[in-house]
Amino acid sequence: MRKSLIVKNSIRIEASPSRVWEILTKPEYIRQWGFLPEDFGDYDISPATIIEYPDRRLNVVDYELNKTLRYSLYMPTWEENVTSVGYTYSLSTDAEGHTWLNVEIGDFAILVEGDTYYGESSIFGETASHKIKALAEKRQISL
Repeated sequence: MRKSLIVKNSIRIEASPSRVWEILTKPEYIRQWGFLPEDFGDYDISPATIIEYPDRRLNVVDYELNKTLRYSLYMPTWEENVTSVGYTYSLSTDAEGHTWLNVEIGDFAILVEGDTYYGESSIFGETASHKIKALAEKRQISL
């Protein structure tokens, strides 16, 4: 039995869950912490969203407003019949009212080159979490 290869990051954010949700679902923010295809419109991520890249596809498979956003990842170059590799962003609050962003990416253990995908995703998970935090905590200036 292979070990699981799931990237896990948690970060505390000084912003409301609804503010963090905006950063996770609005293309203007996603482009600052992640990647979207150039031809992806300016519409918010929703339960029916499919994001088509030249080399992969992300389908929203779980969407609970201000709580959970999960994408299923499909890459046509994978020889394995994969349905369980995905990106999950979940939000929770603690007793002090802080918002926690939990990011899980994987499980890459089912792939022949799982270690490589795990390594690359570890870097993305860490970097994206910090960028999401910075964007969510940035003060909104009202004019």
